[in-house]
Amino acid sequence: GLFSQCLGGISQYAAITKHPQLFENVLCMCSPMVPNMPAVFEAFSELQGISQYQELIDLELIKMGGFPAADMAGELWASAVKMPVLMWQVLEDSWTKNPEDAQKTFDLLSSEEKELVWIENTPRRFKDGYNYFGRYPEKVIPFFDKYMK
Repeated sequence: GLFSQCLGGISQYAAITKHPQLFENVLCMCSPMVPNMPAVFEAFSELQGISQYQELIDLELIKMGGFPAADMAGELWASAVKMPVLMWQVLEDSWTKNPEDAQKTFDLLSSEEKELVWIENTPRRFKDGYNYFGRYPEKVIPFFDKYMK
């Protein structure tokens, strides 16, 4: 099984798209907090009052050897993911545009068996989203057990 969180999830989806044969024996994936970076940059730039400068932000990302926000989105490659997936997201995440952003990526997953858990009553992506596994192992461990035993 794979645990592919946040930007690692985007990378994993892209790798599955480009080299599906390398993932034929992967039985399941836990894929929490996978964003679409355009939504992250939109939310973050709004908080900073610089949303009108997204094109310049993209240019700076490219100058540093990165990619424009539009190229860093889980939704671009989600359809290649066919294994069972457990995903969780912060419903009112202050760093992105949830629930629509995460729901879009989740809906595009080709997995027949998939579940999206919404973490409610908090906007804190880092404190509450990334710590979900540690706080609620009884949700995550049975998922891996179901597919890997």
